[in-house]
Amino acid sequence: MEMALIGAVPCMDSEQEALLKFKEGFRGASESFSSWTAEEDCCNWRGVGCDNTTGHVTILDLHGRDPYNILQAHEYSWKPHLESLDLSGNGFSLRAENLSWVYGLSSLKVLDLGGVDPSNAEDWLDAVNMLPSLVKLRLFYCKLSKLPQNLYHVNFTSLKFLDLSFNNFSSTIPNWLFDIGHSLVYLNLSRCQLQGVIADAFGNLASLISLDLSKNGLEGPIPLTLGLFQEQGELNRSSSLRELYLSSNGLNGSLARSLPQFSQLVVLDVAMNCMEDSTKEAHLLKFSSLRVLDLSSNSLALEVSSSWIPPFQLETIGLRSCLLGPKFPQYWLRSQKSFSAIDISNSGIVDVVPDWFWNLSSRIMNMNLSFNELKGNVPDFSSQLQLSQLDLTSNNFWSPLPRFSANSRLCQLKYLNYLNLSSNNLTGTIPSCVFPGMVSLEVMHYPYMSYPYMAYSDGVKLTFNFREFIRNHRSYYFSNYFSYVLDLSSNNLSGKDSHRSNEPRRIAILEFVKKSSGRTYPTKHR
Repeated sequence: MEMALIGAVPCMDSEQEALLKFKEGFRGASESFSSWTAEEDCCNWRGVGCDNTTGHVTILDLHGRDPYNILQAHEYSWKPHLESLDLSGNGFSLRAENLSWVYGLSSLKVLDLGGVDPSNAEDWLDAVNMLPSLVKLRLFYCKLSKLPQNLYHVNFTSLKFLDLSFNNFSSTIPNWLFDIGHSLVYLNLSRCQLQGVIADAFGNLASLISLDLSKNGLEGPIPLTLGLFQEQGELNRSSSLRELYLSSNGLNGSLARSLPQFSQLVVLDVAMNCMEDSTKEAHLLKFSSLRVLDLSSNSLALEVSSSWIPPFQLETIGLRSCLLGPKFPQYWLRSQKSFSAIDISNSGIVDVVPDWFWNLSSRIMNMNLSFNELKGNVPDFSSQLQLSQLDLTSNNFWSPLPRFSANSRLCQLKYLNYLNLSSNNLTGTIPSCVFPGMVSLEVMHYPYMSYPYMAYSDGVKLTFNFREFIRNHRSYYFSNYFSYVLDLSSNNLSGKDSHRSNEPRRIAILEFVKKSSGRTYPTKHR
């Protein structure tokens, strides 16, 4: 990265010497610091940016360099002028026993320590609170375990972006957050093991655009102030909130009661909670900006008229385990032309899938219709070449598989990495073109039917019944390992796998069939 311009003031000698001293503390990653030499102007060093007028170092970007160091307090001459410091993405190779070394960064606006290990730094909040110019703070995945509940005086009132996600706080949401006031725009507290309720005081964060509290242990109803601007005790409906992520908590109460305050949202994700009630079309009439809707795995029902056309165009439709049936959604779903992901699994639909549905969106990447009682023919998906995940498990799809001729575009679905057609009434032959054509679908070979263990690349073994594992939709817990899945079991299919993968790149599962004759075909897995 070269940030110096022709004619710009060169790096200050004292700051160059200080940076060379700073470099000495790092072990490894020699290539990352190869440009850091005494002969070269430090403003031309990789990851260093300077003020072209004064020559002071204002930017230090060491993200992803993977150096090893223990960050300590030093009086470096470049510190008072530094405006942006990024040490993220170094895989915990950077540690900080404390954060007292940030006290001298009086001009700092951006501090990104994502993946740095300051787990012993109990003073982290006091340290960053001494940065009055701070606009962006990222401390995600830092192994932090202490989240102070109170702060005597909040100094970083210019803070707009705060990311504390993927830490182990095991506490309630602290009160000092609400004293930041009108500046905060982005707040991410996901995967922090937070407990308790969502406070009414969130209404004080009047400029908040994105709020992520997902994957915690929060309980209780969604407060009526969330999504509304609260000023002098009055609720103002001109809230700036556009993205709300509350999935995977224990939130309860009536979703319909909360919906009116969220009509300005672009993203509404309350999946995997304990919400209940019926959502009617009247509740969604003003949601013209909505693009992502995920109500999955709640006790919810969508009750709309057969002719309802919603005011929004969704990109993600998540209605798993919401009551939609028994009829297949007609007008409202047919009006959605731009979605890339749809999950209406386990939604009580007992009906024939209309032909128009299969070609509704040319952008579809993920489709899950499993665990309904759907009927009809499975198409060849000739217009869905971006498809990466398809799950039609446990339905009543009948007749032959789609035509898998040598020229079939289904055999050219190069992005497909999860295909599950098991437990249907499909018949036909599985031709050889399926396996080499789907280049993302790796096939492993084991000549036995038992499931003693599943092993993946780092040698860890898991003992479980893999057939039930897949059918009960637990595979997403290991999405980084079980990347390619093909399940055609419990149908009346024949044929053999002619593909041989000598150098498998990722884990795969190939579950074949039980023929009606009772003969069991081999199941391949790794």
